[in-house]
Amino acid sequence: MVTGATGQLGRVVVRRYLEAGAHVAIAVRDSAKGEAMRAELAALAGTPDELRLLVLAADPSDAAAMERAVDEVVRRWGRLDVLANVAGGYLSGDSWDIAAIERQWDTNVRTAVVATAACLRPMRARGYGRIVSMGSFSAQRGTKDNAGYAMAKTAILRWTESLASAVKADGITANAILPSIIDTSENRRDMPKADPSRWVSPDEIASLVLFLSSAEASGITGAAIPAVGRV
Repeated sequence: MVTGATGQLGRVVVRRYLEAGAHVAIAVRDSAKGEAMRAELAALAGTPDELRLLVLAADPSDAAAMERAVDEVVRRWGRLDVLANVAGGYLSGDSWDIAAIERQWDTNVRTAVVATAACLRPMRARGYGRIVSMGSFSAQRGTKDNAGYAMAKTAILRWTESLASAVKADGITANAILPSIIDTSENRRDMPKADPSRWVSPDEIASLVLFLSSAEASGITGAAIPAVGRV
């Protein structure tokens, strides 16, 4: 299961999972975007009889919708092994802007916690699972106009540590990745004077997501792993 799949990082993560042979379900708020993505990945998405990319209309912050999405995954494929919490976003705002801070919390924290709560049910029943969430290097230090984002991403770190401790006896790992600036078209547009060759690429982050999703990463849990490119 991947949340935030239609974003610039999410699209790369989904493609890399499919290339690795995984069956992938994406929880999307906008079904049209999800179906467009499935069309773009048609060569990897499978056929109606052997579906490998499942588009599910589900807001990752809506508990009931995520429960239904998980039920559909288990009905089709019999199990759910991995959750990649890629949903999130950046919004600047004053340190006293309560509305902006609440939006950052809902976008970056609530989506991860709600999606995880739904996915843990089949993982715990089977005694196996991998949960990978997107933090941010911004969690290391707050800066001007960055309070809401830094608070939310710091919460992801502490939550990941607590989650990892709670589910390690169930054969489930939980880890967070801390990217710095990601080399996306949006960031290039917003920072035209910066040097994007120093930024971390979506493919570099996706490689780390896939490793933490694997059986080989069973000894890593509760970790916060920086992915800072060449900054």
